[in-house]
Amino acid sequence: MLALGVAGCKSSEEQAEEYYQSALQLIQEGDTGRAIVQLRNVFDADGTHYEARRTLADLHRQEGRIRDAYSQYLRLAEQYPNDLPTRIALARLAVDTAQRDEFERHATRARELAPDDPDVQAIGLSQDYLNLPDNASMEDRTALFDQAARLAESRPDDVLLLTMLLDRAARMGELEQAGGLIDRLIALQPDNPQRYQQRLAWLVEQGDDAGIEAHLRATVERFPDSLDAKGDLLAYYVTQNRPEEAEAFLRELAAAAPEGDNAAQIDLIRYVEMNRGAEAARAEMQAALDQGGDPLVFGTLLAGADYAAGRQEEGITAIQNLLEGREPSAGVRNVQVQLARMLIDAGRSEEARPLVAQVLAEEPGHVSALKLQAAWDLEADRIDDAILALRAALDSNAEDVEALNLIANAYYRAGEPDLMRDFLARAATASGNAPAESLRFAQSLLSEGRTRPAEDALLPALRADPQNVALLALLGRTYLTMPDLPRAGGVIQRLRELGTPEALRAAQELELAQLSREQGHDAALSRLQELTADANGDLDAQMALLRARLEANDLEGAQSQLDALLADDPQNRMLRQAQAVLASAGGRNDEARTILDALIQEDPSEIAPHLMRLRLVAQTEPRDDAAALALVDDSLAQLPDNPDLLWAKAGLLERTGDIDGAIAIFETLYAQSSDAVVVANNLASLIATHHADDPERLARATIVARRLAGTTVPPFMDTYGWLLHLNGDSARALPYLERAAEALPEDAAVQLHLGIVQAALGQEQAQSQLEQGLELAGDLQGSTVATARITLERLRNPAAPPEDEATQTN
Repeated sequence: MLALGVAGCKSSEEQAEEYYQSALQLIQEGDTGRAIVQLRNVFDADGTHYEARRTLADLHRQEGRIRDAYSQYLRLAEQYPNDLPTRIALARLAVDTAQRDEFERHATRARELAPDDPDVQAIGLSQDYLNLPDNASMEDRTALFDQAARLAESRPDDVLLLTMLLDRAARMGELEQAGGLIDRLIALQPDNPQRYQQRLAWLVEQGDDAGIEAHLRATVERFPDSLDAKGDLLAYYVTQNRPEEAEAFLRELAAAAPEGDNAAQIDLIRYVEMNRGAEAARAEMQAALDQGGDPLVFGTLLAGADYAAGRQEEGITAIQNLLEGREPSAGVRNVQVQLARMLIDAGRSEEARPLVAQVLAEEPGHVSALKLQAAWDLEADRIDDAILALRAALDSNAEDVEALNLIANAYYRAGEPDLMRDFLARAATASGNAPAESLRFAQSLLSEGRTRPAEDALLPALRADPQNVALLALLGRTYLTMPDLPRAGGVIQRLRELGTPEALRAAQELELAQLSREQGHDAALSRLQELTADANGDLDAQMALLRARLEANDLEGAQSQLDALLADDPQNRMLRQAQAVLASAGGRNDEARTILDALIQEDPSEIAPHLMRLRLVAQTEPRDDAAALALVDDSLAQLPDNPDLLWAKAGLLERTGDIDGAIAIFETLYAQSSDAVVVANNLASLIATHHADDPERLARATIVARRLAGTTVPPFMDTYGWLLHLNGDSARALPYLERAAEALPEDAAVQLHLGIVQAALGQEQAQSQLEQGLELAGDLQGSTVATARITLERLRNPAAPPEDEATQTN
């Protein structure tokens, strides 16, 4: 008890000093772990103990814990802002960790404190050199280099000075001196990966292949946990076309991997698949299993290989068997999600949904499961639920390209184009400017007329993939839209240089568009004739010329060209379809029908003749809607669920007054492809026009049409504006309907929608607008016409008793 009493009487300073001396003794004995504990005890008693804080910082630095060291030095700088050794340490560590702003801050303070100190002079030279502008003259650089060389005579091991001298040697092409400096820097900083990268660059400059391989291997040995070091060696073997050595290296890594760590073995399997094919990779998977590899891991890979090879049922069944009876775990959940993806791909989504629900019940933040659930939510128009799921996924990985694309789609369907564009931009960046993401982002910008940003989105992707035809073609269209015809011409030339059929077609389309813009349609047609002659009978070029002649109503020229082509290839189905088009254009509908019937009888699976035949009958006067419906049903019997035929039938049903039948078809089409904006518009428009008195159906149309917010497409503006009005927001509806009415002056429904909204807002022009719309409507009937007539009557006779409210809102 006496001892405890004495200890309790010690001051905090005395306790701190006791802990500090204990720490020093432990450091001397080599027990740094316990020393660190004692140093931390110092701060419990005295948080401003300079020597303890400095000792702890130095200890972390010596043992390579740079972040911890930096943190402790920073605490010292806060407590002792004028302490020079601390500022020097912070400045040098900031250089090592590439913290430019931090280096600037601490270097400046060190120079203020002791400008003549040799350590500070070295730091100051490095600071001045880093702050040189990119276009600084060699004379300005040389002045600093000379100062560094003089100071290095008395400080031969100063890393900052040696780094400057290395940069001078590299700029002057003095490779031998650069090599010596790199060796010295590696000796001084053996754990700094940057020095090994500098050695690699020096060896590449020397062209020393043997030295490169040896150095890369030495780097892997020095940094055994560095994925970059291993990747550099593997990339070296690949670029040297030495696949055997690359595979052997991957086998070394797999053999050396700790038990239970399958990543290296999986990397080997992927490499074998890439270089020796699927069967060789399958053999590796089987070998891993035979050697005692985890059945859940390698069995799943084997099942995935079967699935990818077209043995879908085998793959699915194999994974189901692997999962049977297993207790929940992270690995099991990952395999369950993979199985769900297979089931979805195989058209068995209903079997996948319980799997995903189970995974999310066990692990609510499982990213892959969240993305699958979000995709289903989007299909079902549960947009808010999808956004919540995707935000949770992005909280785990903000660079997940799939999640970024999905949330962009969600915001598009929510009517938030700005947020959609932001996430498309993030997806393009996160993907490393991959073609698919860059194209989608650029297309969204171009659709809004933002040509410069679209160009900015495409150029980085083209730098990474300069031969990508889709990227080049969109860049060419962007330049034509600007317009920047010289640069469009440059893209056309680049496509020609690529020389592939796809590239040449894209070049031709761009050239014709450019010529049409510069000199008019006739010039483009003339050039197309030249291209057709140059193509020496190329069918794509011939068909392009035929289409151009039809657009120009040059039926005689088109017929002459087609006759010559049919003489050489009378059974060509594309040419016979063109023959039917020409016959119809020339008023020979019976001849066109005979050709199309024959094409359908020969091959009922080709959709184009079905649609051409239907169009022929639907447009023939006098109109026979019953015959057209019978014809589309006949085609659907041969091509069930074909979306083009369903669309055609919906249009016919609407025209014959079977609105609910048309809506039912558009609901089917929407279920097949809920991302299709035209389908969404037509479904929402039909519901809004014919069932505005049904709150549930109106809510459904409103959700479907949310994506139309901000649209500039006239029919879409009409749909969205009308729905805004039906939902009580006539003020927001007005500008949409004004622009739609201006663009569609002959559409009675659009004109009437505008008049009804103007009346709701008390605008004087409502009466004349409604009169104009009703004149266009003629004998047409329907709820819109009825509402317009009631509204007009009320405007003409404001004192008359109001009609039934429900009738007025239809």
